[in-house]
Amino acid sequence: MLLIFKNCERYNGPKKNIHMVTLGKYTAKLFRKMFAERLRGGSTTAKRPSLPTSANRVSDGTFKMGGKSGGGKRPASPFGDDRPTKRVSIKGPSSSMSSSSSTNQKKKNVVAPKSHSPSRITISDPNAPLPMHVAIAKIKEKYPGRRRDKDLNGWEAECVKFLGQLMKHTWINAERPKYIFHVPVPLLFPAIKVDYAAKIKNPMDLTTAEAKLLQGGLYQNAEEFIADIALVFSNAIAFNKDGNDVGDQLSCAYYEASTHLLKYVRWLSLDVLKTSLVDCLNSPVVESGSASSWKLTIRNRDMSRKELEQIVFNELMEKTDPGDSHYSELEKECEKLLKSLRHTSDNKHMHWFVPNQFPVDYTSYISKPISWEDCHNNLKERRYNTIGEIISDLRLIFTNALKYNNTARHVSPTSKSAYDGAVYMSRKLEAAIDKMLLIVGDKIGRERIDTNTSHRELIAKEEAEEKERKAQWEKEHPGESAEVKMKLTIRRSSSHHRRSLTDFELPFYDEEDDQVESDADWLRHAKSLYEKQREARANCQQIALSISISVHRKHQESAAAKAWCNEMARKRQAERIRLEKEKEEADAKKKEEEQSKQPELAKPMGVPSADHDGWYDIEKPQVVPKASGDSKMKEIKISKLSVPKPRKLKRKLTSLVN
Repeated sequence: MLLIFKNCERYNGPKKNIHMVTLGKYTAKLFRKMFAERLRGGSTTAKRPSLPTSANRVSDGTFKMGGKSGGGKRPASPFGDDRPTKRVSIKGPSSSMSSSSSTNQKKKNVVAPKSHSPSRITISDPNAPLPMHVAIAKIKEKYPGRRRDKDLNGWEAECVKFLGQLMKHTWINAERPKYIFHVPVPLLFPAIKVDYAAKIKNPMDLTTAEAKLLQGGLYQNAEEFIADIALVFSNAIAFNKDGNDVGDQLSCAYYEASTHLLKYVRWLSLDVLKTSLVDCLNSPVVESGSASSWKLTIRNRDMSRKELEQIVFNELMEKTDPGDSHYSELEKECEKLLKSLRHTSDNKHMHWFVPNQFPVDYTSYISKPISWEDCHNNLKERRYNTIGEIISDLRLIFTNALKYNNTARHVSPTSKSAYDGAVYMSRKLEAAIDKMLLIVGDKIGRERIDTNTSHRELIAKEEAEEKERKAQWEKEHPGESAEVKMKLTIRRSSSHHRRSLTDFELPFYDEEDDQVESDADWLRHAKSLYEKQREARANCQQIALSISISVHRKHQESAAAKAWCNEMARKRQAERIRLEKEKEEADAKKKEEEQSKQPELAKPMGVPSADHDGWYDIEKPQVVPKASGDSKMKEIKISKLSVPKPRKLKRKLTSLVN
């Protein structure tokens, strides 16, 4: 049944058939409500609400449900789906008069006369809980001199704007509040009036703060008004702390919601009340968390932005299939951020950065060229894992343009135009990021708290069902004690037959466990878990491959170094042997030369002769024996004189000696 309406929304959404999409959503909601009533054992003959048509539209633009106008509805519980009524203004006639006049007009064509006196809310039983719209009107009666929103100026106008954005929050929207902070708690819950007064000394609510602001003169500056708004959620945290500690379901829900809303109020006030911010270095700084009070300073605004960036930029996006026209929630925010840069009025500044075309020498100055088309294609292919990655790429577009055109902008009109466009679009990008940070940061916090609340509701429901089954068993078996049975679940890897039916690993259970989720949701969850495991396995393989490649390269370098060292040692040894051989050969040659030159060196040089012009060579000396008669005479060595040589030979020898 729900698939029928979901298909209607998907088919008519791209075709812009808004009326069909609205009808599908409303019918699906109506079916869920009727189905829940049937499961709770409601009456099958109960009158079912009528669809919104022109016949049941009342004069104020709302729809009548079940033949009655919305003025008589009761306020919704924090976890209910009933739609409460709109807030009643006490400037006009009372709700009972307008309801009776519309009824009379339906029966008769007679219009009741308008009352010129202000309406008064009269309560018969002061201890009975008041409907929310009656409580709001009763609070406003205490401030009769309220001004209109458009009559306020300065910081008061900014406070009205801040309060308007706060009242649009999903949890505290007056049209359908999930958590009620609009009126004092004792008016809605008189039973806890005494306990609330004992814990909370300065009660405050959103309607009272708004009325005091419109009254005028009760707040001197914006900080006093913000302090009262913060007091609303601080009181809720203090009152529900004890219940949150013991695990009370309603107290836990209000405690967590108040904690998040207190952070959201600080983020929103520092973003909206820009003219009220002061540059004070001595004031205390709130870095993060749910602070009960803070100063409107520039330092606190910077710390608030850092806190939001840390929450949003590091949040993992839920990825859809590549090429799918339907994005997840965080992917839609990224798409809005991209579209904010493509406004028609900004085309003259943005047209430089849209196409993926760069100058010839662009890579000489820019290491990572990127354009708007590249970011858009990466988003379509689901290559971004976090919002911080796409924001880094968008900022890099204009950073590259400023770096590339900084020098040439003084001489080239084109570079100057591109530089100015980058400055303008970077400012617009930061403004869009500020807006996106507040929206996405609030959405992330709400989703986490809603998940915790749903988990607690599920546990409470299971415990209640278990108690009911136990009571039923005791009723059927009086006097017997129930056996405590432990249920063991054995998990093992899927069989080959099961693996062939699916494209991912599906855990197999021998005994089917009680599952709250449907098979389709559980199968989708198992598939997403498998995709994450496969991606992690691929990352591990990539890391192992890179490490093995680096180790292999180091081993190759080490082996090459060892081979080079061995080759150099071998060459050095061969060179040493060669030098030794050459030295031995040189020594032998030198020795031979010395031996060959030794006789020539033994010959004395020639001495000149008086009888001849030439030189006489002295040959081997001859020993003249001494005379036999003279014993004292010694032997005289007489050298044999050579024959005089020719003049030509003498000159030739002389020249050779020279």
